[in-house]
Amino acid sequence: MNSLYLENSIIGSLFRFFSQYFSAATRPTRFLLTWLVIAQLALQGFPSLRFLHRNFLSQVTHRCLNSYYRAFRNETVTGRSLRLQTAELACSLISSALQNEPVFLSVDDTTLPKFGKKFDAVSVMHDNACHTGKPYVNGHCFVSLTLSVPVLSQREGKAPLIRYLAVPVGYRMWTKERTKFELAGDLIEEVMPLLKDRQVLLSFDSWCAKSSLIERFLQYPHLAIICNVRSDSAMYELPPLPSSMKVGHRIVLTHICGNRRIHAYVSCTASGSRRLFFSTLDPSALHMICAWQEREILRDAPAEGMNYYPLKLYRLRWAIETNYYEQKTFWSLNAYRIRRQNGIEHMVNLENLVHSSLKMLPYLDEHFAKYQNVRPQELRSHISWQIQLEIFLGTLVSKAQTAKNPTGLVQALCKLASSTSKVA
Repeated sequence: MNSLYLENSIIGSLFRFFSQYFSAATRPTRFLLTWLVIAQLALQGFPSLRFLHRNFLSQVTHRCLNSYYRAFRNETVTGRSLRLQTAELACSLISSALQNEPVFLSVDDTTLPKFGKKFDAVSVMHDNACHTGKPYVNGHCFVSLTLSVPVLSQREGKAPLIRYLAVPVGYRMWTKERTKFELAGDLIEEVMPLLKDRQVLLSFDSWCAKSSLIERFLQYPHLAIICNVRSDSAMYELPPLPSSMKVGHRIVLTHICGNRRIHAYVSCTASGSRRLFFSTLDPSALHMICAWQEREILRDAPAEGMNYYPLKLYRLRWAIETNYYEQKTFWSLNAYRIRRQNGIEHMVNLENLVHSSLKMLPYLDEHFAKYQNVRPQELRSHISWQIQLEIFLGTLVSKAQTAKNPTGLVQALCKLASSTSKVA
């Protein structure tokens, strides 16, 4: 449907943007995969390829379902290539004024419940969040990575502030052949070459705080770790420095981080529970403009409390949990029906690609600039409606181009499609 590829159309803009994810594929494959991604936006779901083809793709491309299956299995487009492209686009959002600001990495695991035993690598596992109301669930476990990059948030009548945009990079599916720690290490090593000239702060929860994994991360001199650890972790306190440090902060040695000095923090909630945190980051070595931060807890940190700043930075890790919630609730992350492991991981990464792209599009395309400070679900609803409108108008124009219809009708419809304010 050539009428959908207008220069100023939403579909044309999306087609050019998503095509770069599949640049290594042939032109026909790139065409099919790009339409596959656009179909997810139009239908706001991705339960199966058959569903997308039946309800959208068959109306706009006239390609058979098997063509999409072959494109989906194309070996030139892998989960790794999608993750790297997403990370590159996220890094491109950092303006020249923020080149010295640190970037944040967060790694975590999540469980997707599945009803059935015929999926590859499905097993009964403990679900900390109790999504089904039970402590154990039959499903899949995925390890994911989120990259938070600094962007300038414009405010009307006020100076701009720095906010960290949390972009979900992608997923690796856990199987019994490899541990979750190894998958987490692989995800970090994939993106570290893109961040070699930046200060990188990595945060994770206590499940990932193991000496073998931390030693693997600390091979990068420009990477520092801020993590929650088990409350019974062994620490060896060093002689106190001549300063007025609070009780909640100590410089210690611990086996988890090897033979290096680290900062230990203890936080206490209103209920009296305590959590222990380790940080390999020296607060004085942090390259961060605190006064410009959007988060009040970061912006208003007093000078005498800078020793506690790594503990405040740990709160940025919550963005990865927010991404999980959004993708499971609004993006049908666990609705897949593919049984094979490679297909499942590929589909999950494609869904993540759409979610992360809608978080970056307002900063990469001026057509969507007004959606910079809103949830990606709002932008998806806007794009979905625009796609359906453009397809309707494009279909109407193509049906009107017959010998029996007057030329004036065709010209009027073309003018409507190009000039109406509802069509981008």
